Amino acid sequence: MAAPWIDEATESNFEARVITASKTQPVLVDFWAPWCGPCRLLGPTLERVVEAYGGKVRLIKINTDENPTLASRYRIQGIPAVKAFLDGQIVDEFVGVLPERQIREFVDNLVPTQADLLGQQARAIEGTPLEALKLYEEGLRGEPQHPPSLLGKLRLLLALDRVEEARDLFNHLPAPLQFHEETRRLQIRLDLALSKQHGPSLEELRARVGQEPENLQAAFDLAHRLAADGNHEEALERYLAILRKDRRFKDDGARKAMLQLFEIVGPRSPLAEKFREKLAEILF
Repeated sequence: MAAPWIDEATESNFEARVITASKTQPVLVDFWAPWCGPCRLLGPTLERVVEAYGGKVRLIKINTDENPTLASRYRIQGIPAVKAFLDGQIVDEFVGVLPERQIREFVDNLVPTQADLLGQQARAIEGTPLEALKLYEEGLRGEPQHPPSLLGKLRLLLALDRVEEARDLFNHLPAPLQFHEETRRLQIRLDLALSKQHGPSLEELRARVGQEPENLQAAFDLAHRLAADGNHEEALERYLAILRKDRRFKDDGARKAMLQLFEIVGPRSPLAEKFREKLAEILF
């Protein structure tokens, strides 16, 4: 083998050389056999491409004649067959001989870019939002359409209450990102943040509800403000109180607001599960 990141594997060491190794970097697995002419054509090209990445990706070759159990496990029906592993899972694959250009494109999609690496660092330190924001922005300078960095930056702008910047960024997200699940959650947060910019303060809203306990609009405005400020549990309690008094208020607005908050806190989070049960008690 020409380089330390190109090796062979057998049934006895496949777990270590492929599954475990793929937790830290992409691993290409080339299923081949000595009698296979196309395999002999593809092999050198694969090695040449992998060598060009200088250790950012590994290539593991598996002789299917000598390792039939592995060939069966991964349902190899024709060779050469190349499967890409990342985090212990197959994330891409192809069968047959491809031109070198296409193989490079295949590997490019697996190897993390500078924006990927900076984004990973930023996500890990989002508890210090200003530092994390700098990393996202550095990644975006090199790759302006990088989806995780765009969403990370939007998330932090909202956390820092830089609402106008967040709105501008949201309005210029690339089209594919507009249908992303996290984009939907961030849009809800953005709408909440915008709603509190020109409204009464939290103290004023609390005072109004105290003075007019039967005023459902005041109660709804307070719940909305609490949600915008991140006081999710109290906001959910107040939406529930509105539902107990009038389910039809604001065209079922309290229930709809609760469903939006479930998206923000995580649909399967303990808080969402707790209030989903309470909501069901009222509705059913």
